[in-house]
Amino acid sequence: MNTPKIKDIAQKNVIKISEHESIGCAVDLMYKENHRNIIVISDNAHHRFGLLTASDLIRLRVAKIDFSLPIKSIKYDKIFSISEEAKLEDILEEVSHEIECLCVTDAQDNLTGVVFYADIISSIDPRMLLEKRAIGEIILNQHLKQAQQSESTLEVIGLMDHLLNDCVMIYDVDKPVGIITTKDVIRLFGEGCDLTQPIANYMSRPIQTVSFDTSIKQALDFIQLKKFKRLIVVDRDGIIVGQITQGELITRVYSRWSEMVRSHDTQLREMNKALKIRATRFEALAVTDHLTGIYNRAKFELELQREIDRVKRYGSETFSVLFFDVDHFKKINDNHGHAIGDLVLQKICQTVSQHMRLTDILARWGGEEFVAILPSTSLESAQTVAEKLRSTINGLQFEGMDRISCSFGVGQFNKLSDSFHSVILRVDQAMYRAKDNGRNRVELAE
Repeated sequence: MNTPKIKDIAQKNVIKISEHESIGCAVDLMYKENHRNIIVISDNAHHRFGLLTASDLIRLRVAKIDFSLPIKSIKYDKIFSISEEAKLEDILEEVSHEIECLCVTDAQDNLTGVVFYADIISSIDPRMLLEKRAIGEIILNQHLKQAQQSESTLEVIGLMDHLLNDCVMIYDVDKPVGIITTKDVIRLFGEGCDLTQPIANYMSRPIQTVSFDTSIKQALDFIQLKKFKRLIVVDRDGIIVGQITQGELITRVYSRWSEMVRSHDTQLREMNKALKIRATRFEALAVTDHLTGIYNRAKFELELQREIDRVKRYGSETFSVLFFDVDHFKKINDNHGHAIGDLVLQKICQTVSQHMRLTDILARWGGEEFVAILPSTSLESAQTVAEKLRSTINGLQFEGMDRISCSFGVGQFNKLSDSFHSVILRVDQAMYRAKDNGRNRVELAE
């Protein structure tokens, strides 16, 4: 059987927008096309494409960011591109449910489509893997955000302002009566709904669920048919027992169960038992980057908000933020392979961790981009830290490779003028100035 090319599985109905257009224009397009995400076209020579998501919009709305501002004034995720002529095995190493998607380009480097992790998995046909395994065996997330139907819409969607919580179950006292998801939020924004109204006016109802004994194959088909991002799972009595997102489902299926399916059913039952006993470990995994072992972006966002709240509430000494990105990382992957690329990221994180305080927060923002929070640290001190980290990373040696370097952006949170988003954007822009000014250097945020 011939391996399909990327153009055979890519989604062609891409919605895109220039970074010079307003956030509100992006909302209008997403609402019109019924999409949760939109591709952002940038003038940045290092990263031409980005992804603006419903979760980003929620965070901006909660932070009272003016939607008339241009998209380039906020921080959004950068995504890579791949040739439409590339084969499926080429992309399997590039994309994961963390990266989520890649832009697809033609020979002239024009955007022709986008390929999501789910598209790749669907093309492999999961029926051969786990037709008989039940969805209840792999549920990890039993902690659903909840709200009462009388609460205001803005309060409820505010519960979804970071990556760990992107849906809320709506209750009438103790009975679940509806759900609000990121897709619903796009509808609310697109229709200019009054967010002071009770969430009962806008929630999706009835709640569509699957039974815990539904097969994984059926669950994947259900997600694809309904275009859902998650499954709400119930027991035989109709009681909600948890949820599993599309990314969690796919990751669990392909990273764990594909090998275990060859084992005896007893082994699977024992593993399930062990997973339940070690529930706290999975809670830790939810905030940990699986490749590097440091915190993930969701955890960083939580910690950044806590640090901002601490500084504003107690008037204590402010903090600084570092962004750094591995220079020419795609060349490392292309020339030495993704296994070596992963090793480089792991070594950098180990090295940086050893040079940071216990109170500092180091996290992977995405791809080869990292971020750190330095509590009670002035801009000058943070610059010194960044220079030391830059020099130390540049001194690392990898067999058969040139020296590795990173570009750093450094900024201090301003209590009077900064917000969650503005400090991120300022430091991110400083990092890209470091790249534009020759890489392997530190730039201070304006």
